[in-house]
Amino acid sequence: MYQGLPMWQKLYMHVKWFTTDQEWTPQAINKVITPTFLFWLCFTVAVLLLTAIFNESIDRIGIVRKVHSSLNSLKRFQQLVLRVGLGLGLILQLSTGTYLAPTLVSDDWWVYAVLVVAILGLLHRKTLFVSGAALTTLYIKALTTYGLFHALDYMFYLGIMYYLFVADTRWFRTAIPVLYICTGLSLAWLAMEKMTLAKLACSLMHEYGLPTLGFTVEDFVLISAFIEMGLAWAFIVGLMNRFTALLLTGVFLATTTVFGFTEIVGHTVVHTLLLIFLIVGREDTKILFEFKQASKLRYTFVAVNFCVMLFSMMLVYVWMGQPANGFVVQNHSKMTNHSIPHTANTNPASTPHH
Repeated sequence: MYQGLPMWQKLYMHVKWFTTDQEWTPQAINKVITPTFLFWLCFTVAVLLLTAIFNESIDRIGIVRKVHSSLNSLKRFQQLVLRVGLGLGLILQLSTGTYLAPTLVSDDWWVYAVLVVAILGLLHRKTLFVSGAALTTLYIKALTTYGLFHALDYMFYLGIMYYLFVADTRWFRTAIPVLYICTGLSLAWLAMEKMTLAKLACSLMHEYGLPTLGFTVEDFVLISAFIEMGLAWAFIVGLMNRFTALLLTGVFLATTTVFGFTEIVGHTVVHTLLLIFLIVGREDTKILFEFKQASKLRYTFVAVNFCVMLFSMMLVYVWMGQPANGFVVQNHSKMTNHSIPHTANTNPASTPHH
């Protein structure tokens, strides 16, 4: 099935979709936390605080209310959007000999049979639980093959599975909050990759000649990581969810022009989730930010818990990323080194390392 696909390095995480660097053991915490790191941490917290302060005021602006009203009228199509978008994403994976992500492949025929079942289950809302069960099987397969450390990159699939399982039940109202949380955690986990494995992202910047907007490559990667963390936290606590979804969609569309078809296959499912978030917003759910009634408590909640999440996830990421701790599969013979073709202008195989 895979003989026609080009050879690729053993790349298993988000940045590793594109870079040929294989030095991926996370750095120690004391090497990650630098004066520059602390500066951008403070800057991110300040932006989140301003967002929290003006969140309700922005929602009351006339044109914003009209946009929200227009989008609210599309809420009844959210399930259809998920079925179509997820189905398209899974079909792209099937056509490229992958499952769940561009670098997850298998020599087992049953994996792709299960992928077909997941696609067919999306044809009717009464059979969505079948797709949920199929995706659960594929996620377990990815977890056992690539290890928990790598499988956590794709936590948003956990939210999708939950949505599919409860789509035709009385628990459906909880589906969107779970999707928000799982997508936010997945985004935050990928931000940890840039913070603790900066060498990989810097290598990617050099290989593709990406612009850094006047910053050094190292600073640009760190800034990108904090942007991801900020967007992740906004999803989790419910700050300007529609704007966050629109911003993240714009970023992914821009990166598609650089990374080509691999990016399309990898992010079609994510684009589907972002479109759902854009349609649904946060009006029908009581998000974490609203549990604190007093304004000062809300702002304190946003700032303090963002820092708690960041440093907690960093500790867990660094610990799990050490090969000796058993969360990373070391037997590479279990994994294939094929990947789908990409259409970027630069060929990493011919680009010298910096």
